[in-house]
Amino acid sequence: MKYKISVDYDLHIVRYKHDGLITADDIGQAWQELLLIPEFSHNKYNLLSDYRNSKFDMSIEEMGGIIQYLRNLDNVLRGKKQSLLVENPNSTALSLLFENTVNAQMGFLVKVFTSEQAAINWLLI
Repeated sequence: MKYKISVDYDLHIVRYKHDGLITADDIGQAWQELLLIPEFSHNKYNLLSDYRNSKFDMSIEEMGGIIQYLRNLDNVLRGKKQSLLVENPNSTALSLLFENTVNAQMGFLVKVFTSEQAAINWLLI
């Protein structure tokens, strides 16, 4: 498994950290696991996705499939936030495209960061 998911009960955040190349299938598997976590799926815990030690290996079309999948989760995602931590240019560009598309089309707020503290602070406000 190339990713790890944990729950930060003090901050009410679900942390998802991925290392290495990330495919659309990897994202799908992680989301299936995230939805099994009651703090995320039924409570108001937000999501911190840490992609700093990874690189996206997917097309814009595949990202569109992920966005379509998330649209079907409106009852879980509406009003929640997701911070994306990225550091390489390719992942930053794809993450910003994801942020803009999701924010414009869904009630799920996504924002890209390079600093973990800034990402956490935004999730807590």
